[in-house]
Amino acid sequence: MEYKKAFEFIVGKVEEELIKHEYERQKVASEDSNELVALFTSSNIAYSVVYYKDKQQMILRSCTMTEDGPDNEWKTLATWLYDDETATQSDAESIANDFIEGVSGAVAIKRAKQVKQKKKKDDDGNADPKFLAKRFITYFPELKDEIKSEEDCYFPFRGATFAKEHIAPRVEKYVRQSSKSDAEKMAGLFSTQYGNGDADTRSIITIVILNYLNDEDFGVLFEYFDDDLKTAAKTAHKYKGKTVKPEKVKKKKQSKISTLKDSR
Repeated sequence: MEYKKAFEFIVGKVEEELIKHEYERQKVASEDSNELVALFTSSNIAYSVVYYKDKQQMILRSCTMTEDGPDNEWKTLATWLYDDETATQSDAESIANDFIEGVSGAVAIKRAKQVKQKKKKDDDGNADPKFLAKRFITYFPELKDEIKSEEDCYFPFRGATFAKEHIAPRVEKYVRQSSKSDAEKMAGLFSTQYGNGDADTRSIITIVILNYLNDEDFGVLFEYFDDDLKTAAKTAHKYKGKTVKPEKVKKKKQSKISTLKDSR
């Protein structure tokens, strides 16, 4: 079985399994002509299937997902030799079954839980900007196609840019036309997503979307925010339209003791 066909067969089987666990296949192009690469990501873990032509190796590997995408500290989970001059369909099926076990077995489940727990310890929440964007589809159904277009054209998902261009203007228009009940529901969405969100998501809510609103529209939602979002939104709103200069690092004065030591 020719190696390209074997690679796509194996990747297809792995994809079928990972989709069940809410992984997404990303569009990636190999930077090396010696490689064939497929990438699958979740909010916590990335899996990659790679075929090295020169070594005739089919490899399954994983790494942790960060706010900017895979951290690229790949750990090899399984390695198989695949020589397409002698390998058969049966060999490809054996590799696929082994890789499926690698991404769905007990060890894989434990791996995912450990990464998720670590992320929760580092951040109060782990819902990313793309998750936030999808929550607004209920209010703005047209976002579904726009999110798909963003995913097809960019990786990782440009959360702040997408929110500024596609979400914030719609929220502004919605708030101005909303009843008290509608405004309360929208505010509840912001409070929930702020509580569940990672650091990027929280910043997008306060700095990008809420600061897009004028004071009157901001006040309509602010009334219904929970205490955590009220505090964060009020603080962020003070910086609306302002450019925050980075803090200058003060030079430390050299002590007399160190001067004496250096002069010896």
